[in-house]
Amino acid sequence: MSDPNTSEDQQPLQQPGGDAEQAGELVAQVRDGYNARLAAARTGGLDPQQVAAWRTARDQAVDDLDRLAMVDESERVEIALAYAARLKELKAT
Repeated sequence: MSDPNTSEDQQPLQQPGGDAEQAGELVAQVRDGYNARLAAARTGGLDPQQVAAWRTARDQAVDDLDRLAMVDESERVEIALAYAARLKELKAT
């Protein structure tokens, strides 16, 4: 059974001193994934509701990147875990 605090290609999320940087990297990767999808959507033909959902998710990632500087370590780990799961979903679709 794998450790829930470890993503496949990341170090443990509770590694001392690495949480803030790692959380920021995960959130930025998700943001960039949504940005790529939004750029591709400009060519048209995609469901407008899906595009709106991507835009909302991207905007949330931008907000969470800003928020990382103000949260404590436990919340930072929660954010990192949430974005690790979201990044996995993005890569799968």
